Amino acid sequence: MGATELTACLHQYGLQASGPARLLPGGHVGQSAVVPTAQGLLVVKRCNRRFERARVQLAAQTHQHAARAGFAPPLRLTLDGQWTAQVDDATYTVTEYVDHAEQAGPPTALASALAALHNRFESFSPQGHCEDFLQLPDPPAADLERIRRQTHDAASRHAIDWRMKILAEFGLDAQSLAAVPRSWVHGDARPDNLLIAHSPDRRLFIDFDQVSRFPRPYEIVRAFVACIPQLSSHLLGSTFREYLNAYHAVAPIPTTDRAIMVDLYITVQAAETRTFTTPQGEIRDMPAFARARHQQLTWITENCDLLRRVAEEAQP
Repeated sequence: MGATELTACLHQYGLQASGPARLLPGGHVGQSAVVPTAQGLLVVKRCNRRFERARVQLAAQTHQHAARAGFAPPLRLTLDGQWTAQVDDATYTVTEYVDHAEQAGPPTALASALAALHNRFESFSPQGHCEDFLQLPDPPAADLERIRRQTHDAASRHAIDWRMKILAEFGLDAQSLAAVPRSWVHGDARPDNLLIAHSPDRRLFIDFDQVSRFPRPYEIVRAFVACIPQLSSHLLGSTFREYLNAYHAVAPIPTTDRAIMVDLYITVQAAETRTFTTPQGEIRDMPAFARARHQQLTWITENCDLLRRVAEEAQP
């Protein structure tokens, strides 16, 4: 995100930078930068160019819905009264930045904040229709088999075979996921996307680009995995228990959700095909983030029995 495009974006909001911008980490879906202005520090978010206008509008609506309850920083309106600004073929959103903010802290902090956000989402009713960013493959292995036939890259074929083996060994390759209940989820709940303000003490989510109708048990486990390194079995079990208890204290987790959450996470991660394809559906090789996800999924499957036991424990 260069100075010229930042200037063009800020102009549509009636703003101008008063110093150099600082890029934020991440950026798999979009790119964000903190920009000093006369009105304080702001975050400029550039949405991925492959995003349709409807998806950008949905992200803005969801962000604003969370902001009204104090779960996200407020959005800035453009001069013509819109939440987002279009500059050439990119879409930008500007939000207030929480000065002197830090990342969310321990997994329990993310758990309680995520539960509060999920409670808030119960009253979310977007204007207009948009395809979900997150998709449940049904059956899970179908797209993997198609991509396996199309790719000539040995590393990709090996990774696809490994994922299909995981699905088969856990009996997840052919089961239908169509009946799993869906609710609004953030889609990318992780420590990088949650800030804690020093004053007042509150937790704010950012980056709602991947908001979707999706089973919440998946997001609960996904957010936990994003919080932690590859812990020993003893620490993994106790940390997961504390995390689930913190979520449950704010938004009780139904027994049915506890029973499926670990298998659902493994199913979606193993069957996810965007690792191997470009937005245009073309086959690509294994970049660094895909290898990291490969290692993460291996670790989770090795510890799945422990995680299942913890998830199914009755609350004290």
